Amino acid sequence: MKKLLATTLALATFSVFSQGLAVGTAANTAISNTGYLDLNDGVNTTTLQSTPVVVNVTQVYGVTVTPDGTTAAPGQNVTLFPGQTGILTYTLTNTGNGTDSFNVAAATANATAQGANILGVYLDNPTTGTVGSYDAGDTLVTSVASLAADATRTLFVRYSLPSGTTGGSASGAAHQLNLSGTSAGDTTKTDTNNVGQFTVGRVIDLTLASTQTKTVAPNGTVTFTDTLTNTGNTTLTAADITATVTAAATNAAGASITNGFTTTYTVGGTTGNNLDTLIKSAVGTGLTAGGSLTITVNVAAPSTPADKDQQALSITAYSPTTGAGVTNNAPSTDPQGQIVNTTVVARGVGSVTKTVAYCGSAASSCPVRTAATAGPVSAKPGEYVVYYLEATNTGTGTLTNVRLRDVLPANFVATSVGATTSATGTLKFSTDGTTWVGTPVGLTLTGGTSTLYVAVENGGTASTIDTSDTFPAAGTLRLKIAGYVRSDSTTTTTITRDDSGL
Repeated sequence: MKKLLATTLALATFSVFSQGLAVGTAANTAISNTGYLDLNDGVNTTTLQSTPVVVNVTQVYGVTVTPDGTTAAPGQNVTLFPGQTGILTYTLTNTGNGTDSFNVAAATANATAQGANILGVYLDNPTTGTVGSYDAGDTLVTSVASLAADATRTLFVRYSLPSGTTGGSASGAAHQLNLSGTSAGDTTKTDTNNVGQFTVGRVIDLTLASTQTKTVAPNGTVTFTDTLTNTGNTTLTAADITATVTAAATNAAGASITNGFTTTYTVGGTTGNNLDTLIKSAVGTGLTAGGSLTITVNVAAPSTPADKDQQALSITAYSPTTGAGVTNNAPSTDPQGQIVNTTVVARGVGSVTKTVAYCGSAASSCPVRTAATAGPVSAKPGEYVVYYLEATNTGTGTLTNVRLRDVLPANFVATSVGATTSATGTLKFSTDGTTWVGTPVGLTLTGGTSTLYVAVENGGTASTIDTSDTFPAAGTLRLKIAGYVRSDSTTTTTITRDDSGL
């Protein structure tokens, strides 16, 4: 009697991987299968073996690139600032069952990214630098060669963000790239769903221009026009900008004085006393990168200041914004956000001096003005003396309606008059301060009762001297009156003109 025993299958392999394979049995594995028959013919127990059959495992190709990502949901997000180079880090895995090579390429994934700024794909070199981090030893590649099944390699995509790139919450701020990996053994096996993103960081910067100095007349108003510019790469809101103002008033010697200046500001068509509030209102929800605000500073001078009194108005515009993804180049100490508007009072200041000199027996012998003194001098009746008067504007502002006059003394008989000025205009003479003539020749002057006026006419009506006639800073006006000490009953003469010696 025959006894049929169970057939036993045996699996033999020529090579075995120590780790589990992504798609099972390794390529080129030979699967050998032999059949056995165990029996007893009544006398002997015998095992019979069939001829082996072999199944050779063919190669299966596959590749994955991680992290996955789409334009709507990028797999990685790196904050990058203009002018910087950023890194997206990927892992490429051979998910096939045999050694394979893979072509890799990085491309833009949205319209904002610039292909020209993709610096390439770099293969991590595990023998240099830090494994898993880009360093100088990593190699620019377009493929990864001879990668065993289930093996992985780290790849870096480098991208240079152009200077001046708009960032923050502005539209198009994200630059998206995609890394694809394709099997060289089977080009239909590819992974292209690997979008990574560079979010452009907010670079906050402000400039304020410009430092200026202007002059103002007493009780007058002067206007400064300053410009606040967003020189960063992101739209700024009212919360991103703060303005501070300090005012210091000093006199000509630099000593502090009571601040009698009044300052108002106009920003965005609104006028007020608080610059920070006005700027915040004008900015509202956004001052775009490159945008600017015009700040008008109106300074009114006191009604009775001294010459060279001044107010230094120090204005600072800065940003208090900080946080992740923000580079703040506009702190309160940034000089680009600081200016000074200085208002200096230019007030005319008049001074007058009078000197006298002894001439002797004739007016033609009179010394020049610089030789005259404050006196006293001595002269006999009938001898000549000369008076020199000089008016000077010692201030920095303009004087108006300037009249230099001399009340002729008793016992003095005037014979000649002269005048000169450094101011632009026409010299005018008068004996009553109302009627003015262009020459003193022919005027009648009486010692003890007459007053002689001289002035510069350069504005308004030619026949009058009034506030439209100006006298500049450092301007001079000189008057010369020559005559003799009364020697008889004569007190009045008709005047001639003599400008010599002035």
